[in-house]
Amino acid sequence: MKAIILTPVGPVFEGEVAGVQMPGVIGGFEVRNGHAPLVSLLDVGKLVVKRQDDENLLYAISGGFTEVNDNVATVMVEEAIAPDQIDITKEKERKTQVEKALKSLKIETPEHASAEKALRVIKNRIQIAGN
Repeated sequence: MKAIILTPVGPVFEGEVAGVQMPGVIGGFEVRNGHAPLVSLLDVGKLVVKRQDDENLLYAISGGFTEVNDNVATVMVEEAIAPDQIDITKEKERKTQVEKALKSLKIETPEHASAEKALRVIKNRIQIAGN
């Protein structure tokens, strides 16, 4: 099957794969050759591209959606960052700043929800970079 990973700044990956594991909003799932047509929302998490040579490519993603049809998985995400592109020191500094900001924001405000998502994205990047 073919996988295409797209972000607003351009394509991140395109090629033949054995499968793709994705973080769906109601749980993780994997698509492989012959998968039924599917459209799904994606959550913050780890995207794993399983190449045909048994090499896995990891990406930290921060939400989006996927469409699977005719053995093509098209993944459209806000961002897809490989572990070697993540600066753990910078992410840990950002984590501290966001946690501090969260303490000063009122719960159930758009700003609080935005900061919570930012914190989830940062924690995901740190985890992916640690793999």
